[in-house]
Amino acid sequence: MVFLRDRGRLCAPHRWILILLAILLIPALYLLFQSRWAVQHPVSAAENSRERAGSDATNRTENGLPLSHYNRNNLTVNLVVASLQQDDISWTQNIQIPNLNIIRYVSDSMEAEYHPPVPRKGREALIYHTYMYDFYDKLPDITIFIHSDESPWHVEGTLNSSMTFALSHLDLEQVLQRRYFNLRVSWDGACPNWINTTKSAAEGNGQKKEEPYMREAFSENFHTNDVPVILAGPCCSQFAVTRDAVRRHPRSQYRITMDWLVQTGWTDYITGRVWEHMWPWLFKGEAVDCAVEWKAYCRMYHICFDADSRSRITSLEEEKKELEKSYGLLDELIDLFGSSKITKRVEEINAIMTAELENALERGKSEAVRMELLSDLYTS
Repeated sequence: MVFLRDRGRLCAPHRWILILLAILLIPALYLLFQSRWAVQHPVSAAENSRERAGSDATNRTENGLPLSHYNRNNLTVNLVVASLQQDDISWTQNIQIPNLNIIRYVSDSMEAEYHPPVPRKGREALIYHTYMYDFYDKLPDITIFIHSDESPWHVEGTLNSSMTFALSHLDLEQVLQRRYFNLRVSWDGACPNWINTTKSAAEGNGQKKEEPYMREAFSENFHTNDVPVILAGPCCSQFAVTRDAVRRHPRSQYRITMDWLVQTGWTDYITGRVWEHMWPWLFKGEAVDCAVEWKAYCRMYHICFDADSRSRITSLEEEKKELEKSYGLLDELIDLFGSSKITKRVEEINAIMTAELENALERGKSEAVRMELLSDLYTS
């Protein structure tokens, strides 16, 4: 009989029914046991976040995207230039940054496409805050804020005393990682503890005319009485900042400062100077921003001096300063007909330092060398 002959086997229709039931039951059982496991062994949000971050946390930007997502060619960058009508900014066309969008604010022309709310007030600080207020909802990845001069006194010799050179060598991926970077690196007249906000006018320092004003300026701009005692960071209000660093404050913060700069009875000199010391707080919430100089040159500009070259350059800079101090009327007279000993030696020093800079640029081309020289940017 058929049943005896097929004992232990199923006919085709029954076999297919069981297969379909198994297909439906297996996922249901998996979900059941998975949910029971989750209840018995919950994973906290913090643990989950750490697991997702993993070991590549340091390779991500402030918006969570990996640095590999960006490269110099696909970043959006605005260059905001604080200028007067008479200024020639044609040199900015020579800056080698792909996709660079130049936005010129003109302080003394209310007819210019971009201008502050009132003319010639608040120096570059009013222009910068006006830009952040105007462009708050359409910011690029990075905004670079500069003055109109291609070779201002505060751009170091290490950067060829040239804004074109400095900006063309600036590592934009590092800017993304740091969020805010002051383009000047030197600690001279800036670090590590330049401004003491507890000092009164009676205790004023001729070099720091803005110091007695700092506590009031900080308090009024940030609406707080909790003012840091020390403010420090390289001068002189030229920096690169990311979109998220600007947006760490609401748009209204920039209107507060715009109004303050317009309404204050302080001189433009003082309002401009007090803001030189508050950019790190605005963008990072940090009162002191003093990266080790040689490390900042290497990481941010790929100008990498090794230990021997740093020692040599320090010695040569000191010698050059002493020579320039001793340069007198007799040397001037000799230079009219030839070159004095001092002039010849200064020329020799300049040539040596130029060669050291070329070597540092070559050294900085290698990421492996940069990583070997660098660790924490703030410890020597």
